[in-house]
Amino acid sequence: MKKPTAWEEEELFSSGDEYFAQLLRAIDAAKFNLMMESYIFEKGILGDRMVGHLIAASRRGVKVRLIIDGWGSPTFVQDYFPQMKEAGIHVKFYRVSPWILKRMPGDPDNLLRRLVLRWKQVNRGNHRKFCLLDRRELWVGSFNVSDKHLREVEGDAAWKDVGVRVRGHDLMYARRAFDRAYRGWTALNLPARNPSLLLLNDSFLHIRQTRIEQVRRIKKAEQRIWLATPYFVPIGKVFRLLARRARRGVDVRLIIPEKNDVWIMKWISLPLIRSLSRKGVKIYIYKPRFSHQKVFITDDWICVGSTNLNHRSFLHDLEMDVVITRPENKKSILEGYVRDQHLSQPFDSSEWAQLPWWKRALSSVFLVLKYWS
Repeated sequence: MKKPTAWEEEELFSSGDEYFAQLLRAIDAAKFNLMMESYIFEKGILGDRMVGHLIAASRRGVKVRLIIDGWGSPTFVQDYFPQMKEAGIHVKFYRVSPWILKRMPGDPDNLLRRLVLRWKQVNRGNHRKFCLLDRRELWVGSFNVSDKHLREVEGDAAWKDVGVRVRGHDLMYARRAFDRAYRGWTALNLPARNPSLLLLNDSFLHIRQTRIEQVRRIKKAEQRIWLATPYFVPIGKVFRLLARRARRGVDVRLIIPEKNDVWIMKWISLPLIRSLSRKGVKIYIYKPRFSHQKVFITDDWICVGSTNLNHRSFLHDLEMDVVITRPENKKSILEGYVRDQHLSQPFDSSEWAQLPWWKRALSSVFLVLKYWS
C-alpha cells in the first residue's frame, strides 16, 4: 500500500484556550472509545473541566482509557484518580518514582515486580500529549492538561504552544502506540511498517526511523532549517549537522525562550548555543513569555508535537509528532515563526565572556549532565 502524503483533515491551533475548548467538544461527541496520554495532568480549572468531560463520556458508555506519567503528574492520584475510578475510567501510570512503594494505577500486585518495573522505567518517561477519539480523530501537540496553557487563567503569561487535530490512515499507529504503553507490550511487538505522517519512538524500529527522518531532513535542507524548542540540548549528531549546514549557506535559525520552567536549562544550553552562533546559526531568545512549542521546519517539511531538541526526547522519553501537510497550515506556522523571531532578541555571544568564571565553570559542569536532560 502506498504511504499517505497528506491528512484527510488537518486543523492547527496556536492557543491553548481554543485547543482545549475544541477538544472538550470533541470528547462530548465521542461514541465508542477514547485514548488519552498526558505528561502533566494537574489540578486546576482545566483539569477539573477535563475530568468532568471524561467522566461524562464514560457514563454514557464510551470506553475511556488514560495514561499519565507519574513524574510529570505526582499529585494526580490524590486530585483526580478516585472520581475517575468510580466513573469507570481506566487509568494507568506509565512511570512512578522508584522510592514510591505504594501500588499505583496499572501497577503489578507483587511488590518485587513493582520495584523492578519502577527501576526499569526510571529513565523512560511518557512525554506524549495526545487524545485519540473513536480511532478516527487525533489531537496532538505540546499542550499538557494544565492551567499554564490558558490565557483565561494566566493572561499574557500563558505558555506558548502549538497543537493539531488530524484524521487519516496513520491514526492506526497512534492506537497501537497507546496499546503498547498501556499494556506494556515489548518493543518487538511492532506494526508492519512505519507511519509516514506520525513520528513515534515507542519501539526500537520507530526510534531509529524517527531519528533517521529528522536527521535526513536536516541533511537534505537546501534553503532553511528553522527550529523552536524550549529545551535545547541536542544529541551530538544533530548539533554537528546544524553547524555544518549553516557553514554551507543554509538558513539555520533557532528560537529558544528567555523564560523557562527548568532553571538549569539555560546553564546547560548556553555553551551549546554560543558555539553554534559562532558557526553561523542564527539564535534568537524569545522574550514575551515561556515558549513551550516544539517546531521543526526544514525547507517545506514541517512537524509539530511533543519532541524537544534534547537528549530526553531523542533517547529516553516517549514522544509523538505530526507532519503538517496542508499548505495553509504550513504558511501559518512559517508566518508565526517570523513573528516570534521579531519578538525575540538575537543571541549575544559575548554574554558568555561577560559571565563570572564560576558561572562558566558551573555551566560546563551542568553540560556533563546533558545525557539525562
